Amino acid sequence: MYMEDLFHPLRLLLPLFTLAIYLACRGSFLFAYPLLVGVALGVLVLIVVPFFPSCSRSLIILISLVYCFYLLLGRGIASSTPSFAIPQDRIVSLEGTLQEDSSLSRSGDQLLRLTLTGCASKGGYGGSASGVIPVLVPVEEVLVASSTIQVWGQWDDTGSVFYGGDIQVLVIPPFALGRRTMLERLQGRLDVCIEDAQVRALASLLLLGQLSGESFALKDKAILCGCAHILALSGMHLHFFILLAGIGAKRLFGPYWGKRFALIVPCLYVMAVGPKPSLLRALGMYLFQLGPFTKQFPLLVPFYLTGFLQVWLFPNSVMHFAFLYSYAAFAMILFGSGLPSLPLISTALAVLGTGPASMMLTGSWNPAGLLYSVPATLLINLAMLFSFLALLCGAWCSSPLGLVYRGVDALLTFGSEQIWMLSWGSYALFVLVLLTSLIAIGYAKRVLQTKRRREYALELCLRFATCDQRSVAERGTRDDQEIWTELPDLETGP
Repeated sequence: MYMEDLFHPLRLLLPLFTLAIYLACRGSFLFAYPLLVGVALGVLVLIVVPFFPSCSRSLIILISLVYCFYLLLGRGIASSTPSFAIPQDRIVSLEGTLQEDSSLSRSGDQLLRLTLTGCASKGGYGGSASGVIPVLVPVEEVLVASSTIQVWGQWDDTGSVFYGGDIQVLVIPPFALGRRTMLERLQGRLDVCIEDAQVRALASLLLLGQLSGESFALKDKAILCGCAHILALSGMHLHFFILLAGIGAKRLFGPYWGKRFALIVPCLYVMAVGPKPSLLRALGMYLFQLGPFTKQFPLLVPFYLTGFLQVWLFPNSVMHFAFLYSYAAFAMILFGSGLPSLPLISTALAVLGTGPASMMLTGSWNPAGLLYSVPATLLINLAMLFSFLALLCGAWCSSPLGLVYRGVDALLTFGSEQIWMLSWGSYALFVLVLLTSLIAIGYAKRVLQTKRRREYALELCLRFATCDQRSVAERGTRDDQEIWTELPDLETGP
C-alpha cells in the first residue's frame, strides 16, 4: 500500500514544493514571469487532460493551486527585495517596522530584520523604500516585533547590511508593549530561579528564544555537530507545549474537545515569543489537523494549507532561512512517510532536505546531525521540561536542569570534535546512496509481499450445474450447486 501512497499526486508535489521554497529563498528570477508560467501551465493542462478524462477536474484544481502558490512566492520575493527612491550610496537613515524580535549578535549588537517604509539622504531629503534589510544597532535591550523605528548609520562594503549608530523607537503598538513586559518578567523569573548563567542561558533560549553571551558557546558546538536546529525555536518546541496541554485537556474535556482546548497554550506561547516561521508552521498544521478533510492524508493536507496560508499572510518570510529550514525538513519527512520504515529514516530525510540550505548559509554540509540529533533532541526535551518546571515551581528544578545541561554540553562537545564538513559533491553522493537504498528496499519488500500473498492465497470457485429449473416450493428436481475450494500445498511442521 505504501507504494501507491508514495506515488500519490499530493506526495509527488513535495519535492516540487521543496525546490520552490529553495528558489524563493534565493530570490530566483523564475518568479518574475507569472504570465509566461501561467500560459505554460495552461498548455500543459490542455495536453494532459484528454489522456485522463476521469480525473480532469482534480488535475485542473491541482494545477491552479500550484500556480497560486507560485504567485504568492513571487509576491513574497518582490516585497522582500530592497528598493529605494534615493540612490543607496547616499542613504544615511532608514525607517521601518521590525519583522520579528531583535536577536543578539556575536559583537554584542542587536540584529534587526527591518521591513522598510522610508529612507533619507545626507542632505535631509527623504523618500520611500520597501523590502527587508538586516540592520545592526549598538543597543543591549531586545526590540520587539511590530515596533516602528528609525536608524542612522552607513552601509557595509557589500551594501547588504546597514550598520546603525543612532536609533529612535517611534511607535510601539500596545500588543508589542505587552509582549515586551511579559518577556521581561519571564526572564526575570528565570534569573531568580536559576543561578548558573550557562544553564539559565539554555533555559532562556529554549523557552523564550532569547540569546545571551553565554548561549554562543553551546550554539557553536551545535552548529559543528549539525544540530543547530534543536536550539532554535521550532516546531519541536511547540509540540512540547501541545503535548503538555493535551495531556491535561483530554483528562478534563475528553479526547475530542481536549484537542481543541489544548490549542490555547500553544497559541499563547506563539503570541508571547513572536511569530517565528517554524512556530507558525507547527501551529498551523496542528490547527488544520483538527479539520474533517484530513482523513486520508492527516499530515500532507495540513502541511500544504499551512504553507499556503503562511506565505499569504507573511509574504516576507519566504526569504527567511528559518522558513526554508522548517518547510524543507518537514517536506522530506512527509515524503519519507511513504517509504519503508527504517531506523533514523526521518532524521536522514530531514538532513537531506536541509543540506542545500546549510551549504547556502555556511558553505558546507555536516551529515553528523544524523547521528547526534536523536540523543540531542531527547536531552533538549528534558531541558525544556525542567526549564518550564523551574519557571513554575522555583529553584528546586534547577539542579536536574543543570545535570541535563551538562549532558547536552558533553554530547555537543564530543560531536564538535568529530567534524564532517562536506561539499556539494559529497551531498550528491549521499542523496544518490540514500535514494538508491530506499528504492531497492522498497522493491524488495514489495516482491516479498507479493510472494507471501501468493503462497497463502485461497482460491474460491463456484460452479452451478445446468438442470431443470423449478421453484423451491415445487416438488421434484431443484437446482444443483457445487462450492469447492482449491488450497495450495502448504508445508506442515513436525
